[in-house]
Amino acid sequence: MKRLAIIGCITGLLCACSAEDEITSSVVPDGKVQVEFLLPGSLCNPAGNVQTKAVDDLDPNWHSLPNLYASLLPVGSTLWLSYAKQNEDGSTYGTPNLQGYVVGTSSGGYNTLYPCTTTTENGKLTINPEEIGTPLYLENGTYKFKMISPAYPIGTDLQMQVDNGIYLYSTDGRYEETSAQPFKIVVNTTGVQYIKLNPIISQVARFTFTIKKGTGVNTLEPLAAGIEVSGLQNPFYHDKQLTYNWSSEKIADTLVMRIGDKREWVTLPGDEVQVKDDGTLTADIAVLPTMTMSTPIAVLINLAINGVPTQYMTLVNEHMLLHARSYNLKWEISVEDGRISVVTWQNQSWVTDLISTLNK
Repeated sequence: MKRLAIIGCITGLLCACSAEDEITSSVVPDGKVQVEFLLPGSLCNPAGNVQTKAVDDLDPNWHSLPNLYASLLPVGSTLWLSYAKQNEDGSTYGTPNLQGYVVGTSSGGYNTLYPCTTTTENGKLTINPEEIGTPLYLENGTYKFKMISPAYPIGTDLQMQVDNGIYLYSTDGRYEETSAQPFKIVVNTTGVQYIKLNPIISQVARFTFTIKKGTGVNTLEPLAAGIEVSGLQNPFYHDKQLTYNWSSEKIADTLVMRIGDKREWVTLPGDEVQVKDDGTLTADIAVLPTMTMSTPIAVLINLAINGVPTQYMTLVNEHMLLHARSYNLKWEISVEDGRISVVTWQNQSWVTDLISTLNK
């Protein structure tokens, strides 16, 4: 099984991390201020096209942000936050440090973040979402803050290994709206400074599946084998797993869509396919950014139609699976005179749904 945790399904009790009164009542060290954060949410699933530019650094030559919608991270989601202080030259920043957080209650369109403890094992940092951590105390200066969620285990170099099947959201300097903005931290008499962070954006693409009952179909059920997507980008390159250097200031360190090497696959088990009241099947899965212009992606679905196990496969080609985009695959299955026919996929722009009709 290569299906991993989905950010939208990360839930749990905040336990000690939800005790806001314990956090804010801590004693602030001399010469520092306690920093608390508000997070607007995450961006994904476009409704329009995106324009890109060829640039080497992340700013000031911004890319145009896709037309996305924002949603708050679920309460209980985990998040890594890095912070780096501006050097005396006024343009560069020092080595980033790491702090683990869990997403708390939301109000006014914002999440509140609560610090949690972390542990180090085999060179990896792991968050402990049920253990309250020390608030972030900073001295006077200008800082940049970056985030990545969920807080999967991460290397001490702050690079995170990624794979197909993982939903991943982070600060992204390619777009002004999701970039890490400098904040001036000033020690004050209250001992607390509140900061409103920019939203984070999905770093992977998403396939959504909708399978509807048509003429002659009484029951439609997912089989245990579920849905398999193959022909995806291989997360291993020269025997090393793809890592995402999310705290970098260079665009070259974003998730790279490599040419060729499309041997990877990911499976969505049948028990993760949702069945609606009208019998429609829906599901979604995250995939790495992938170019399918020369080699297609194969989608294999395993269903029981009127109790009869059935398998269908179709190819998706001439598309670039870009981060933060949702590629919507739709089927309507019908039984007509015992004949089996499959209408091929329509080669449409990625901004529209990919639609196919299966007749049986």
